[in-house]
Amino acid sequence: MSVSVFRMNQEDDSFELGFEIPISREEFFTKFWQPAIEELGIFWIQNGIELRKEQLEPTLLELEKLRVWAQSNLQNNDLEYMVSRINLLIKELPVAFKTDDTVLWLG
Repeated sequence: MSVSVFRMNQEDDSFELGFEIPISREEFFTKFWQPAIEELGIFWIQNGIELRKEQLEPTLLELEKLRVWAQSNLQNNDLEYMVSRINLLIKELPVAFKTDDTVLWLG
């Protein structure tokens, strides 16, 4: 299993086919992301949360905090993997909102 960002279809609350931003393998998310989220008091990067465009700026700030945490707490492949996924999210989240009412789901 893995944790990803999906775009919701507003007509029926299903996920839009062909759209996914991978965050992490579930095991890695539990082992590294979750402790960082708890330690830093992160709110918008959580498994099972919906994101709206107005929440983008605080979400990007939280991703920056997670990147600093990873650089201070991880090494080698773990560090490279987490930072690469954070960088991907920082790049892709802003363009994931097709309209002002687009809803993204993390899970």
